[in-house]
Amino acid sequence: MDRKCWGECIREDHESLDSQAGALKFVVDHPTGPRDRRVAVGLILRSFSPRLESHLWKEEQVFFPALRHLLGSNAGMLEILLNQHGQLREQLRRLTDLLEDPGQSWEAIAREGQCLVDLLEEHEEKEGRFLLEILEFSLQPEELMTLARQFRQAVHQSSEEAP
Repeated sequence: MDRKCWGECIREDHESLDSQAGALKFVVDHPTGPRDRRVAVGLILRSFSPRLESHLWKEEQVFFPALRHLLGSNAGMLEILLNQHGQLREQLRRLTDLLEDPGQSWEAIAREGQCLVDLLEEHEEKEGRFLLEILEFSLQPEELMTLARQFRQAVHQSSEEAP
């Protein structure tokens, strides 16, 4: 399989997350949106949260070790990406906590929702420019497809296993 196929395989997961992040952004950006916006955000998070956690976990288990192997001690950007994974998890937790607190204002929930969307967009940009490009240009097509298969087949067992 060629490099184009590798990119399509990897970007499928991102497109799914982007779609859900777009739905979240729509709800928090449009005050004339659904009457019970808390319910709408809760429904989005019910699907988005496990998908995001699974995606982050799979990257940490498949792509990050491959990148660390390629870069060795020069893997400083990898630490930035790992830090962003922690920030994404924390932001998701904050939004979920706010949503579960009936005393929280819609404005606070919307602000945290927008922060989550912004952080995900920033992370995907860095990841695309750094992680995927380095792997793509450093590995042979067969190695890329092996990584893509491992990524697709990786199953996130539980949140306790995530770093």
